[in-house]
Amino acid sequence: MNPEMARRRELFSRTVRRIFNWLRTMLQAVMANPARHPMPAPRYRRGVIVLGAVIGAHLLLLLLATSMHDNVIERPVEPVTITAMLLSPEPQSTAPVAAVAPATTPAAQIPVPARAVPKMPAHMPTQMPAPPRAHASRSTAIAAAAGRSAPTDHPPSTTAAATDTSAAASAPTTVASASPSVPAAAPPSSAAERAVATSSAPRNVAHIDCRIPAPDYPDPSKRRRENGTAIVRFVVGTNGRIETMQLQKSSGYPRLDDAALAAVHEGVCEPYSENGVPVRAAYSQAFVFGLTD
Repeated sequence: MNPEMARRRELFSRTVRRIFNWLRTMLQAVMANPARHPMPAPRYRRGVIVLGAVIGAHLLLLLLATSMHDNVIERPVEPVTITAMLLSPEPQSTAPVAAVAPATTPAAQIPVPARAVPKMPAHMPTQMPAPPRAHASRSTAIAAAAGRSAPTDHPPSTTAAATDTSAAASAPTTVASASPSVPAAAPPSSAAERAVATSSAPRNVAHIDCRIPAPDYPDPSKRRRENGTAIVRFVVGTNGRIETMQLQKSSGYPRLDDAALAAVHEGVCEPYSENGVPVRAAYSQAFVFGLTD
């Protein structure tokens, strides 16, 4: 209790006691010497009793009003605590990332050399029928050699020539069939570009090293006893600065939401690293505003 208020109560109590003592003394005097007063004793006594009752009632009402005034003054100084706790990211927090990933997919697929695919059927049909033609010439040469049945050694040389011709014809086919496989090395480059594009999106993390001050509890919210939980989602860049922030869940009161956003704006964070490489990270911070009586 305030020392000044205690002193006032003590002074008021002394005054009340003095008035009651004076009334008691007057009643005793009237009852002891009723002949000294001009009015009859019973009537005089009744008047004194009524007067004392009225004065006592007024003093009692004054005492009650003073105590009620003291209670009204002391209520605003009750302690109010602000508690904040960390929440893991909710399942729906991954929706922004899923929405960003498809946007980068078309950009990553543009550099893929799709023109090399139609060339493969163009070369294959022209080169593949070559072996049957060489095989037919070989069988024709063997049949002619068997029909002549000459004792000379020229037919074997003709067969050997036909064999060399078939080998020479099959060699370009092999080279032509091997050349279309070269463009197959292009997809790794497109995959690397896709990985680079995806790495620019912030990672959802369950913990991040940040120093965020406790938010200020607005005075109007205290008087109106506003309370609730506000969740703020923010993105930390590779340099440790908070790039963006947004209100993921409202507490139900704009003043409390603004206080939570202001606290995140004043926070300082360390860069989030994966395998020693700084990456952009997204995190959700919850602020609980509550009043305790």
